[in-house]
Amino acid sequence: MKKFFPLLCVLSIISAQSFSQAQSETDNNKPINPAYLNTSVKPTVDFYEYANGSWLSNNPIPPAYSRWGSWNVIINNNQDVLKQILEDASGNSSASKGSNVQKLGDLYYTAMDTVAIENAGMNPLKEDLARIDAIQSKEDLQKVFSYFKKYRSGGLFFLFSNQDDKNSDNVVLNIFQGGLGLPDRDYYFRDDERSKKLRDKYHEFMIKLLTLSGNDAMTASNIANKVYDIETRLAEASMKRVDMREAEATYHLMSLNDLKAISPNISWNILFAELGLDNSRFEKGINVAQPDFLKEVNRMVQDISLEDWKNYLKWNVINNAADILSSDFADADFDFYSRTLRGVEEQQPRWKESLKYVENAMGEPLGQLFIEKKFTPETKAKALEMVNNIKESFGERLKKNEWMSDATKQEALKKLANFTVKIGYTDKWKDFSGLNIDRTSFYNNMMNANAYGLKLNLDKIGKPVQRQEWGMFPQTVNAQYSQSKNDITFPAGIMQPPFYDPDADDAVNYGGIGAVIGHEMTHGFDDQGRKYDGDGNLKDWWTEEDAAKFKERADKLVAQYNSYVAIDSLHVNGELTLGENIADLGGAIVAYYALQKRLEGKEQPLIDGFTPEQRFFLSFAQVWRLNSRPESLRLQVNTDPHSPERFRVIGTVSNMEEFMEAFDGNPGDPMVNTGDNRVVIW
Repeated sequence: MKKFFPLLCVLSIISAQSFSQAQSETDNNKPINPAYLNTSVKPTVDFYEYANGSWLSNNPIPPAYSRWGSWNVIINNNQDVLKQILEDASGNSSASKGSNVQKLGDLYYTAMDTVAIENAGMNPLKEDLARIDAIQSKEDLQKVFSYFKKYRSGGLFFLFSNQDDKNSDNVVLNIFQGGLGLPDRDYYFRDDERSKKLRDKYHEFMIKLLTLSGNDAMTASNIANKVYDIETRLAEASMKRVDMREAEATYHLMSLNDLKAISPNISWNILFAELGLDNSRFEKGINVAQPDFLKEVNRMVQDISLEDWKNYLKWNVINNAADILSSDFADADFDFYSRTLRGVEEQQPRWKESLKYVENAMGEPLGQLFIEKKFTPETKAKALEMVNNIKESFGERLKKNEWMSDATKQEALKKLANFTVKIGYTDKWKDFSGLNIDRTSFYNNMMNANAYGLKLNLDKIGKPVQRQEWGMFPQTVNAQYSQSKNDITFPAGIMQPPFYDPDADDAVNYGGIGAVIGHEMTHGFDDQGRKYDGDGNLKDWWTEEDAAKFKERADKLVAQYNSYVAIDSLHVNGELTLGENIADLGGAIVAYYALQKRLEGKEQPLIDGFTPEQRFFLSFAQVWRLNSRPESLRLQVNTDPHSPERFRVIGTVSNMEEFMEAFDGNPGDPMVNTGDNRVVIW
């Protein structure tokens, strides 16, 4: 039900875990809380510490979490609402069979029924493992592999639909590298002691699950070694995360015959038949994101013994299912993927785990019930007004841009004008009538949900693009920009304090949700988003000179973030995080100038002793207050395209002359970049 998924072109602003706050919700949601400040530090020396220092010192991370920050106040509040919805659904005996309420209630009931899960033990796996044991030939292997792919298991690679990057009106199949149990390819090759110990822990974890599945210790160790060898070979063939950030690097549209030509040992006909995809669905092509990876998989099909492939399949089936099995499997899964990789000390309450599974399976139907309780038309109207104000601010800055030629500037303005804005929730809900959920088995419910979710995704291949479709659930505390749709999305879940407060002054809201809105808009013009036109097509609309000027500025931002030390000797990866860093900087700037237009002609009183400009920056910084465990921080730096929160704040404000003026800074202050060191792109 996990673990590490492909880096897609839709960029979200943050990925955060939920937690319970020790302080009162009223206190945590108070805009610009002076109690969070560390006034012993000058704002232009370390603004993150100035804005959040007292909060950081007084809020240790609870044992069940790897991260603890402001974002999760709202996540926690939303979870309480969702819990009540699911408890009501679970206890609703009058819900009609086949309705979303019945399915949500039954799925939550089976997820919460730990007695039944414990009694089942590993029995849910036995049929699948027997299916693998019965394999007698490579042809049998391909059939069984295809069967598991239907349930999003089996390893090797990911399959999903997506718009054609160069013809955004078409939806095509995408094949993306995968098959690894560790977070990233580089985890298999780093030579430092911490990485070696992590690999040892992974090996112990593999042996643990394989032993629980009925193997003796020696057999389990031998299987683990063979599987690890396969994963290492897959890792060697995998592209690096930084390389995959280049839009062109993962675009290789080819015909079905071309796909078969580069991978003749893979029985695509068997796989596609199992997935319900006939050849007519591939008339617009298939995007193979990493052809060299697929060519290596093709060689491995031939090179690796049948017995080793059977063990690889078994490992993937067991590992993918471990967290939804009995506690001996789930505890082992937690011990490696949460405790070892993220530093989490104890598991979440069962209801939060169950909520996670329901969201993974039926997040949109759950969100449909959520918005009835938590979102109003008034909020949507105010949010749209703010979006329009910030969009106007972005347009004005584009027009005044001094380093961009008129020709490129006009194309940029066209793209901005073409932005579609999605706020709150979708107008067209997905149909879950074909999903079978009952109270018989939690494992079966999750397998059915996996298969149904994949079917909904793959059914879009070869059909007209549904541009109104949402890629996020209404209850999600997040936001995103889609390059292929050229749209920005702000779910109902994020339109609450501390991001947006209808009772707060404009400075707070523009520093909070306003900077988020600007962030997502700027993604359309970051180092990868800028390569897509207003219709969502990967198309070069830049003059050569303007592209060079953009790169010159972007390279400075890379160097700036490369200089930040996240933990020990581990630096932020300025190339991996470039798109998000550009979006943070551009988002804060355009939101700031949108605020200035709102303030024109109005009284600007001090609140808590701060000017509106100061409150804007404090709001921006306090939204990002976060404590992370060392393990979680290392994982973030190694795999996440977002910089650690501290550097999202100081890296942004240090480039803004407006910040220096707001807090009476001077050239030479650590938070004040000047001259060639100051980076302003948008």
